[in-house]
Amino acid sequence: MKEIAIVYGADTGVQKKALELLTRFLLDAMGKYPACFPAGAYGGEDFRCIYIGTRDNNSFLRTLQRPPLTREESFRILVEPDCVFIEGFDDNGVLYGCVDFHDRYLALQKMTHDSERYFQNVLEMDRLPSFELVSSPSIRHRGLWTWGHVIYDYKGYLDHMARLKMNEIVIWNDFAPVNGADVTAYAHSCGIKVFWGYSWFWDVDCKATDIQAALSSVSSVLEKYEQDYLPLNGDGIYFQSFTELNEDQIGGICVAEAVTELVNRASALFFDKYPDLELQFGLHADSVREKLDFIAKTDPRVRIIWENCGAFPFSYIPTDVERFPETYEFVREITHLRGKEERFGAVTKGFTKLDWSAFEHQQGPFFIGTSSKAMQQNRIDRKRPIWRYIQACWLTHADKAREMVQLISRETDGDTHITALVEDGMFDRQLLYPVALYAEMLWNCNRDISELMYEVALRDDVEFA
Repeated sequence: MKEIAIVYGADTGVQKKALELLTRFLLDAMGKYPACFPAGAYGGEDFRCIYIGTRDNNSFLRTLQRPPLTREESFRILVEPDCVFIEGFDDNGVLYGCVDFHDRYLALQKMTHDSERYFQNVLEMDRLPSFELVSSPSIRHRGLWTWGHVIYDYKGYLDHMARLKMNEIVIWNDFAPVNGADVTAYAHSCGIKVFWGYSWFWDVDCKATDIQAALSSVSSVLEKYEQDYLPLNGDGIYFQSFTELNEDQIGGICVAEAVTELVNRASALFFDKYPDLELQFGLHADSVREKLDFIAKTDPRVRIIWENCGAFPFSYIPTDVERFPETYEFVREITHLRGKEERFGAVTKGFTKLDWSAFEHQQGPFFIGTSSKAMQQNRIDRKRPIWRYIQACWLTHADKAREMVQLISRETDGDTHITALVEDGMFDRQLLYPVALYAEMLWNCNRDISELMYEVALRDDVEFA
């Protein structure tokens, strides 16, 4: 049998991450490292080759008798009897093609469905089983939302995101992390954009907000960005203001009207100096759902990121499904709140969250994601019962999450941001089944739910609580 070699187009940036992941997959499958050759230096030695890259940087991919890819992050996997082609439209497409070569080919082909044995090593067969897949995302911007001080290993957290074909993270902080620029750089090497999150006149108790004082000092949020977050080289800002409450007024002032005025005043200052900056407005629906006419006046350059829209998958509690029909209709309405050009986004929940009974704010700037393995293992053990509960709920109600993602994809033509709140659950070290299943829904929400659940369960790096 021929030895396996990877013939790659590039070994820098995101394509370096693709090469590392593919090497790991093959090492796990074969028990030894594959040879690796740059495409320009490969002379046709006698290997079973896996060609990866884009058509621009790997000439072997230009020999494919297939139409070129046309969508961002799309990829093609073509398996022939003695070689494999993994072609990406761009760097992220190469990465995701390598991920799905494992998830959609290696993980499934090893199952024999034979009465005498369960497994076979497909890479040891004389002829590789034929396979072809062209894929692109249902949701263009897919990721996770978390408080920064419950990321205990930032590289592990971001590696797992890349492994799930996620391309965006929101990290909320009391203070900007000292090593935030390092976090951003590593995220970019994984094909992930970073949105640093901080408060625009909001604290844990929104009722205590002095709205008039906030409106008179909007310039301070720009000053905070320039002083603390601009140096972190992020891709934009996520902010919240005083909307996380169950009533629509604070001290007799309409929350929806006041927050729209504040956001428009402050964002105008940002766009005057940084016209290309992505601003994401985290808006809790409970306090504004009856006053949407005000929210519709939000500057269209600001992307509204909706939270607390109702039942699962917007609820912290993944058994909260009775209100799903009305939640579905509300989300349908807000996807077009500002017209056809609505820049829609959402934060969904139903995973792990902060333990608010033990919550403490950071007292100052801090180093993010640098804890010991011992501390991480302790937290893994403590979180396991919670994940077991969440896992059971997702096994029961995953269809509701997929239906909501389908609605958003259809109503927005996929041009939206969805980040799932996964915090303080040791995602840094554990690739848990519910998160992996949800990530696959974001990538392709139109696949059969039972097929998705089956395939994700077969992945050897996905864990069950």
